[in-house]
Amino acid sequence: MIFKDKTVLITGGSRGIGKSLCLAFAKNGCNIIFTYLRSKTESEKLTKEMKEIGVEVESIKINLKSTKEIEKLYDYIVSKKMKVNFLINNAASGVMKNSLDTTEKHWDWTLDINAKAPWILSKKIAKIMPKNSRIINITSPGSSKVLNNYFSIGVSKAALESLTRYMAVDLAPKGINVNSISASLVETDALKYFPNQEDIKSILERKNPKGKKLTPDDIAEVAVLLCQEKSNMIVGQNIIIDGGANLVLR
Repeated sequence: MIFKDKTVLITGGSRGIGKSLCLAFAKNGCNIIFTYLRSKTESEKLTKEMKEIGVEVESIKINLKSTKEIEKLYDYIVSKKMKVNFLINNAASGVMKNSLDTTEKHWDWTLDINAKAPWILSKKIAKIMPKNSRIINITSPGSSKVLNNYFSIGVSKAALESLTRYMAVDLAPKGINVNSISASLVETDALKYFPNQEDIKSILERKNPKGKKLTPDDIAEVAVLLCQEKSNMIVGQNIIIDGGANLVLR
């Protein structure tokens, strides 16, 4: 129970990668605060599962596009005198279109949730974090590779990786390490909403050098590692998890 008496705040925690993150930290003794937007049933099931593990759990519905709602979340955490040791900015959204078909409304929606929200939330939560805390941003290879119909999301993830570097420098003197995890395409329910299903299927079927399909648990285990004392000198880095897929010319 390496995280006993510690607390992690995970955005978008009710399903997919977020759910794996919640369970991985809970199994290591960490108390959990996770946010969700629409998946109330999934959040209730997950809350019950983690409480059975023996940790404290808070699930909070929030629209991360709203700065006011982020401020309410922060005020709630402060009012409850919760100590947040780890923050994982996992929640993401976006409109699946190319750069020519994307509208300003699509752009604002995606950038607000995927880049602005992690910045605002990190700034606020950092105020109540003790020394030797961690902030982890979940990004994707679409930040530097061009994927079909991924324009606004890819740009937002590039912004998130840049945000990681800047905040890492600003928060390091306060004893807070900021890093990001870039995960290759992982098979989750979110993929159902991609318009280019043939492309998605092709990417998922590709063999990486490890010869093993990437899972949400793989991302969660790296997040657990980054939050341990042994990772104290990893600062401002983007950790790529893809089984070596990006090393191979396609």
